[in-house]
This record gives sequence, C-alpha cells and structure tokens, in this order.
Amino acid sequence: MKALSIRLGLVYRLLTSLMLLPLWTIFLGSGSTYAQVTSDGALNTTVSQNGNNFIINNGTAAGSNLFHSFGQFSVPTGGSATFDLINTPNISTIFSRVTGGSVSNIDGLIRTLNSSNPVSLFLLNPSGIVFGANAKLNIGGSFVGTTADSVVFADGFKFNATNATPPPLLTMSVPVGLQLGANAGTIQVQGPQTPNPLAKLRVQTGQTLALVGSQIDMAGATLEAPDGRIELWGVQNAGITIDNLAGWQLASTVTTPNWGTISLQQSSALKTGGTDGGAIHIQGRGLTVQSSSIAASTVSGQGKGITVQTTEYVNVSGVSPSQGIFNAGLATSVSGNGGRAGNITVETGRLQVSDGAGIRSTSTGNGSRSGDITIRAADVKLNPLSPASAGITGIASLLNGGSGETGNLIIEAERIGVFNGGRIGTDMRVGTGIGGDITIHASESLEISGTSTNRNIGVTSGITSTIGLNANGQGGNIAIDTGRLMLSKGGSISSAIGGIGRAGNIDIRATDVSVSDLAIDANTRTLSGISVSIGEKASGQGGNINLQADRLSVFNGGQITSSSLGQGSAGSVNLRVNDIDVQGISQALPDGRILPSTITASSANAFTAGSVNITADSLRVRDGAEITVSNSGTGDAGNLNINARNIFLDNGASLRAEANGGSRGNIRLQASDFLLLRHGSNIITNARGASTGGNIDISAGSIVAIPQENSDISANAVLGQGGNIQITTQGIFGLKFRPQLTPESDITASSQFGVSGTVQVNTIGIDPNSGLVELPVNVTDPSQQIATGCAGSEGSRFVATGRGGVPQNPLQQVTSNVYDGLRLRTWSDIRNLTAYRKTGEVIAQIPTKEAVLVQAKGWRRNADGKIEIFADKSPTQVQPALTCAAVPRS
Repeated sequence: MKALSIRLGLVYRLLTSLMLLPLWTIFLGSGSTYAQVTSDGALNTTVSQNGNNFIINNGTAAGSNLFHSFGQFSVPTGGSATFDLINTPNISTIFSRVTGGSVSNIDGLIRTLNSSNPVSLFLLNPSGIVFGANAKLNIGGSFVGTTADSVVFADGFKFNATNATPPPLLTMSVPVGLQLGANAGTIQVQGPQTPNPLAKLRVQTGQTLALVGSQIDMAGATLEAPDGRIELWGVQNAGITIDNLAGWQLASTVTTPNWGTISLQQSSALKTGGTDGGAIHIQGRGLTVQSSSIAASTVSGQGKGITVQTTEYVNVSGVSPSQGIFNAGLATSVSGNGGRAGNITVETGRLQVSDGAGIRSTSTGNGSRSGDITIRAADVKLNPLSPASAGITGIASLLNGGSGETGNLIIEAERIGVFNGGRIGTDMRVGTGIGGDITIHASESLEISGTSTNRNIGVTSGITSTIGLNANGQGGNIAIDTGRLMLSKGGSISSAIGGIGRAGNIDIRATDVSVSDLAIDANTRTLSGISVSIGEKASGQGGNINLQADRLSVFNGGQITSSSLGQGSAGSVNLRVNDIDVQGISQALPDGRILPSTITASSANAFTAGSVNITADSLRVRDGAEITVSNSGTGDAGNLNINARNIFLDNGASLRAEANGGSRGNIRLQASDFLLLRHGSNIITNARGASTGGNIDISAGSIVAIPQENSDISANAVLGQGGNIQITTQGIFGLKFRPQLTPESDITASSQFGVSGTVQVNTIGIDPNSGLVELPVNVTDPSQQIATGCAGSEGSRFVATGRGGVPQNPLQQVTSNVYDGLRLRTWSDIRNLTAYRKTGEVIAQIPTKEAVLVQAKGWRRNADGKIEIFADKSPTQVQPALTCAAVPRS
C-alpha cells in the first residue's frame, strides 16, 4: 500500500506540473508515444531508434535525388532525426513524405550526415507540421517544409504524400513545383516563452528556408537564412512553382488560389542578413506582424530585399523587445561601404502600421544606399493608436551615417491616412549624401492629422524630407498627386534643413486641399501645414512649394510657409489654384500666441527671403488671415505677386510685405474684375529701420472699399523712403489719397522720418480723391429732350431704362457680381459689332419736288415774240423734311 501511495503521489505531482505547461509542450514532451519517426515500408526507408534519437537509412535513390516515405515523423524535445547518407554519399536533395495522417511535431534536431554535397531536404506532410521552441536544422542545403500533397518534377513525375503506393519508377529530374490540396494543413513555428537568440530554425549561408502551408503561424520563433532566402506561403488548393536556379524561389501558378494567412507574433523574427544580404518573400491572404520583425540586411553587397504580396491585408504593429525600439516591422539595411540595402515592396489590399512599428530601409556605410520602398494598396493607414507609442510609427528610407544616399519612397493607393504622429519620410539623419524622393499617388484622398508624444517629444503626423542637424547634402523632393488633401491638428508636409545642404521641393497636385487646426500641445515641435524651411542652426538653400488645385482652404491657423532662420535663402511658394480661401486664426498656443491662417515666405537673416506667387480665379482672405512676404533680418524680403479675376479682403485680413534692413518686399496685384477691401483689411508694405518701403503695383477692373471701415492701401517706411504706389483701374470707390493713415480708408505712401513715396493712379472714370459719387435718383428720359424725330423712320425708338443696362431677354434680370452687399459690375454689351458695319459711303436721298398749280391771269408776248400765259407770283416753295433713310452711293 505504501508503494502504491508513493506512485499515486508521483502521478499527481506529474499531472499537476503538466497542467502548468502549454499544450504543445505536453504534446511534444520527451517520451511521448506521439514523438516518433516510423517508416511506412513503401520506399525501403529504415529507421533505427536510440532513445529520442532516430537514424534514417537507405530510402530509394534516383541519381542525386533520394526518396523517403514515413508513416509518422515527429522529433521529441532534445531528440534528433538523422538522415545518414553513408550508403548514398552523392545525394544532393532528399524528398521525404509523411503518409500516416498525423501532424509532424518537430522539437529537436533534423540533420544530415556523410554527404559529399550540401544536401537540401523536402519534408511533406499534408496533415500539418509544428516546429517547437527547440527545433533546429543542421543540413548543408535548403529546407522546404510544406503541407503540399506532392512535389512536381520537370519530367511530370509527382512524389505524392497522399498515396503511399510505391511508384514504379522514381525520377532523377529536378523539382519544379508543389501541389497543395483543398485540405492542406497548417504550419506552426513555436519559440521559447522568453526571448532566446539561440533558439532558431536556421539554414546555412546562401540557402533557402521555405514554409508552405494553408496557414503559417509564428510565436516567439526565429527563422534565419543568412545571405539566403526565406519563403513563407499561406495557400491551399493551388500549384506553386519552384525555380531551383534562383535558390528555390517560389511563385504561384494559379490565378485564383485559396490564400491563407501568415502571422508573426511575440517577438518572432525573419532574418536573411549577411555580407551580401538575402531575400524574404511572403505571400498569402493576409500578413500580421505584431511586436515582431522581418529584416534583410547587408554589409557591402547588393541586398535582395523584402517582398510581401497579400490579397487582403498587411498589419504591422507594436515594438519588438528583442529587436530594439526601431526594428519592429519590416526593415532592410546596409552597414558597410559601397553596399546597397535591399528594396521593400508591399502589395496588398489594406496596409496598417501602428504602435511604434515601421517599414524602413537604412544606410550607415560610406558610398552606400538604403533601399527603395514601394507600397501598392487600396488603403494605407499609419496610426500609432496609443497617444504615446514607444517608437515612431512610420515608413522611411534613412541615412544614419557615412556618406551615401537614401532610397526613394513610392506609395500608390486609393486612400492614405497618416494619424497621431505617424511619419512617411526620406531623411538624412547623420552623414553626407543625397536624400531619396517621395512620390505619393492617392487617387481618392490623402489625410494627415494629429500628434503623439514620444519620449516627451511632440511628434506631428507628416510626410517629411529632412537634412538633419548632423547631416549634409541634397534633400529629396516630395511629389503628391491626389483627389482630396487634408492637413489638420498638426499634420504636415515638410522639406527641411537642420544641418547643411539644399532642401527638396514640394510639388502637389490635387482637386481639393484643406489646411487647418494647429496642434495645441506644449510638446509639439511643428505646425500644421505645408512647409519648406531652413532651421536656426542650419545653412543652405530652401526648397520651393508648388501647388496646383481646383480649391484651396487654409483656416483655423493653417499654414503654407517657406522660411529661413539660419544661413541661407528661403524658397518660394507658388500656387496655381482656381478658388483660394484663407480664413481665420488659431487657438491660443501654450505661450499665449495666436497665429493667423497664412500663406507666407519669410526669413530672419541676411539672405534673400522667398516670394509668394499666386494665380487664381478667386482669392478670398478673411477674418484676420494673411498672405505675407517678409525678412526680419538684414536681407531682402521676397515679393508678393497675385494674379486673379477677383480679390476679396474682409474683416482684418491683409496682404503684407515687410523688410527690416534689406529691400524688395513689393506687392503686385492683378485683378481683372475687382479688388474689394472690407472691414479694416489692408494691403501694406512696411519698411523698418532705414529700409526703403516696398512698392505696390495694382491693376484692377475696379477697386472698392467703404470709407468708414478703415481699409488701407499703404507703402510705409520709418527712416527710409516710403514705397511707391501705382494703380491702374477703371474706377476707385471709397478710398482716398492721404499723406498719413487715418481712421478712414486711405491710400498712403509715407515715411515717418524720411521721404514719402509717390502715388500714381491711372484711371478712366472716378478721381480717387473724390470718394464715392452719389448718382441721381431720377434719371432724365432723353427721348423727351429731342425736338424733332426722324419723320421717315417710324420703326426706330429710344428707350430710357434707368441705371444698369437691359436684360438679355424680357424674362431675365440684370446680373452682376455682388460681394458683401456691394454690386460691383453691371451688364454691358461687349460683342464685336465690326461684322455688322458697312464701309461704303452713304448719301441722303432727297425727294423730288412736286409742282404747285396756280390760276392763269393773262397773256403776253415775250422777248422772242412768242405768246405766254402768266399768273400771280408763285407761293414760297417749302423744302420737305429729310428722312433717316440712306442708300450706298453706287
């Protein structure tokens, strides 16, 4: 009884301890009856066992191919399965199938011995394969683990795992494909519960590690193929081709296979790093990379890169504790001199990158180049999700040291969203070189919005091309083509110099563009908007902003800016937009400032500031918003050039140019219809110190203001000469020239202590000094002022219509442009009447005189001796009135 009690106690303690282990550990436990390797007797395969170690001999050879057939194939923890090739030393590829219908559980070592060649191994088990935390490979060649039904050879032979009948003749040809059935099993790769860099499934340098099943799941596991190739395929009911010459590269042969999912979780990793760099290829329905990494690095060679092709989604999220804060996600890199990192290509339906993860390529060597990154998807979203993600969530090609280049970044999608501190960029952080270009095509929309806090630093969402504080070179250009572009709450598109160099340009083509809502956060480092800039400690040349759109809205503190705080000239802002609306101000910033919505080019140095050039149909600046050029240093300011059909300034809006110690700062406006200023709006050039005031040149159909609203056009100076104002217009209403600014609407060109500028007005119409002219209420009818009309032209008439002209037909009203209650233009007939005119001379047609008959009074003999009858003196002949008819002279 005592012995029985001890045995029962041992059993209880064993069961209790097993309950604390994962099920797969129990299933793979040492001594388990399921953990074994057995032959099915089909192909002369023999298996001998020594504890947990299995020796596999014989099989059937055909040339350099060796075929094995197993009923079961599982390797227990700490055990091994050894393919002994002492009797077949010239074998280069082993094809092994499992026909018994049970899953292969591999938690030990698979190896080959006594071969004169690097031997590759195919393991086929349609029922499924599980690699445990202790699974290892020690083979000289490549490894393909698959749940395919068969391997297809070049001569048409199929090595089938679902039919154990021995084939009459095996093949010597090379494998060219895999055939997966509708019920193909899954493949799992399990790692240790805690990260262990020594726990990995690895092939030798330059070889391929491929897993092909209906679903691939990795948890805490590592697959490694240095300078080689990793293939992960989630698929069933499909044919897969194998390119043996390209290192067992796989490709699909079915247009509509049943794709499965691939997932990497719990610090899993795929690695192909080495001197030359290997390739990683993933294909399926969807890919999940959660707190895990996919990395292909190179030292000095040409990296092979990463290719991901999924039909539905790619989700990349989280930080990998074992890989470092910036390595979760997909990454290629080059660390040596003269090398090139591999490219990254992602083709999917939906891409989401979140929580500190990234898709990145990095260069740190001299003469090296990071890889290109290409994304093609219907939807792309970068979203850290949590407000304080541990890493920067982004897609980037980077220079992190040495001298070299960053690769290009291309994103093609229908919709792109960058939120809460997400970043897309080609940045030179450290080193000397050339930044790659960013090309984004979002057929429907591109939205950039929000900020995050990363290590107490505010990170705005954005698309960036940057030359960092410790970098020197040429920044990459940013080209965006989209339907709707929306920037808000700190979202930005920027090209910046923090070190030394030349910033890239920003080129945008869109249907609608909106820029709004600054991020109000004490940690925020940049503002919402589109910007090219030179930092305070930087030197170089700023880039330009070129924007083409149908509509542009800048409001609630939105910014489109070119600026230089360092040693260099700022770039220009060039807008070609049909309809522009710049409106409002920001909320109060942490330092108390309130910023206007603005389009501006500014500098604060001895170098030339950029200009603002706008071509539009309609431009509206309202509610404290501004369009400005300025230089608060000693350099020249840029010019403000606007060409529009109409320009409307309202409620404290301004067009402004300022110079502090330099010159320029001119304003040139062309408004073919009208220029309207309301409610304290201004067109102003200011020159501080001894600077000469900028000139204002305005050409407009009409210029309108209300005298009492204090809207001004002024070119002012302090010590220097005031700027000159030249205006060409058909009429000025409500503005009056005065030597100094007053509470009314003024035109001035004054200098506080110097010589005032000149004001020249070329106008056909109203004298600007006369102000508004009161028109008479009762219009005289000219038809009542005509003494005599045309007697012979009863079809003509003269009509007094009053003010404004006549409508085009009796049912229409006279149309006009109305802004803020003011009628600015009435109807006019501008047709060319030349075609209706005749050039021949005309003469008046005079009627023939009719004879007047009178009664005879007598007779007499004339001088010729003839008798004639005579009457009294004839009455005075009255000339009949001329008619208005005229005929051409023949």
